[in-house]
Amino acid sequence: MWRERFLWLRAQVPISPVSLALPESVLVRWYSSQHRELFLAVAPPEVAPRLARLWEALPQSWVCALGIEAVPVVYYCFVSTGAVWIEEFGRYRFFAPDEAYVHTCYTLPPYRGRGFHSLALQCVRQWLAQRGFRQAFAVVAAWNLPSLRGFERAGFEVAGSVVYWHVLGHRYRRPVEGVLQ
Repeated sequence: MWRERFLWLRAQVPISPVSLALPESVLVRWYSSQHRELFLAVAPPEVAPRLARLWEALPQSWVCALGIEAVPVVYYCFVSTGAVWIEEFGRYRFFAPDEAYVHTCYTLPPYRGRGFHSLALQCVRQWLAQRGFRQAFAVVAAWNLPSLRGFERAGFEVAGSVVYWHVLGHRYRRPVEGVLQ
């Protein structure tokens, strides 16, 4: 038997977008589902098929991708709206029109520890503010401290958690106050 804990994070999106000072070498690109082939063409080939399937399942999604000069994608994350299956909680969450779910965040291994995650999440909050969103949500494994710190630096706070127990090949969940509310 072993146990795993996931944190439900929430951030208020500023009413007026805050301008960000991006380093000159960092390029931020947004891809809508209509332009997913452009993203998949520059995404790391080992993850592109999985990301294509994810986009098929979540058509109301965008990708925020950060790149540097010769490397078009060193970091990416998805932003989804509407009905989203949240695997960690084993259920759908229906996001209101002014809410978004930030997920599938990934920094390529050679670029970890350089602040791309928190920078991208700040770009996400700015992008959401420009489009009238008021809240953003995310899930992070409690053991994933680098990811959690990046979310916290971008203004996310823990709003709840869920605990999994893995017993003889079965998973049991116990939601804690604040999750999916």
